[in-house]
Amino acid sequence: MNRRKLAAIATVVAVVLTVGLALLPPSARFVNSLFASEKPSAVAGEPVPRIVRAPAVRVAVAGDPGTGDAEQQATARQMARQGRGDPYDALLLLGDLVYEDGDAELTDERVTEPFSPLTDAGAELMPALGNHDYESGEQDDIMAELGRPQPWYVDRVGTVRVVVLDSNQVENVEQDRWLRETLAARQPPRVWTVVAMHHPPYSAGYHGSDLAVRRAWSPVFAEYDVPLVLAGHEHDYQRTHPLDGVTYVVSGAAAKLRKSGSDDFTAVSATKRHFLDLLFYGDRIVGRAIDQSGRLVDSFTIER
Repeated sequence: MNRRKLAAIATVVAVVLTVGLALLPPSARFVNSLFASEKPSAVAGEPVPRIVRAPAVRVAVAGDPGTGDAEQQATARQMARQGRGDPYDALLLLGDLVYEDGDAELTDERVTEPFSPLTDAGAELMPALGNHDYESGEQDDIMAELGRPQPWYVDRVGTVRVVVLDSNQVENVEQDRWLRETLAARQPPRVWTVVAMHHPPYSAGYHGSDLAVRRAWSPVFAEYDVPLVLAGHEHDYQRTHPLDGVTYVVSGAAAKLRKSGSDDFTAVSATKRHFLDLLFYGDRIVGRAIDQSGRLVDSFTIER
């Protein structure tokens, strides 16, 4: 076969792939990520730097943790190790609390016990519901077991206001109204606002961006100057460039792992089990994604 024929075949294949990807529904956008490489952080693999100046508030974040297996336990141990000497003020869990089908009887085994070193040291537990928590219809029981009578709520830890949403109910009018009223509520000076949910508005991972969540809530986050939005669902790590002033972080690899990818909005992405360590100061948020060996996956700073 001559070069001209080979070139023609390559062109046809490229066109077919391009057209096919363009026609994919949003739910299948993960195919795009198969052709996109990850974007590792410049600090990936470096030791976690010592905290020189104690933050006003420190929050540990784990996404999709509820397997009950050795991987979840390894992440929880590293979280406890990093918290020694400077304990976490809150523990934020980004959904899929109880795999595989949200059996409420497993809540202690999958959530309370693995993370007890953090909560026993004073961290306030802030869970969000994931899609797997809805499988059995016992999602309300899971939240009740964890001391949260509502699937969406707001809590304050020092100078940090955490708004937890139920992205399984993104079309719920009551939740949408509540979110707008909550973000509009006047806050004392120097209070940070962080939003947490399960489904990511922006993702270059297996599932892709949840466009329903993006359409419903991203304009609200931008309108009310939310600096940081956290989500899970994808079993990887991703951080966007600031989008309308909002940085979106996907942290869903506390236990399970799946190949990450990249998109135009991606600043950093990595296929690595990890948790997120958030340090809140008066003038900035410092985020460190830390893997199970205690090394950095990413580090970033959001300034006022």
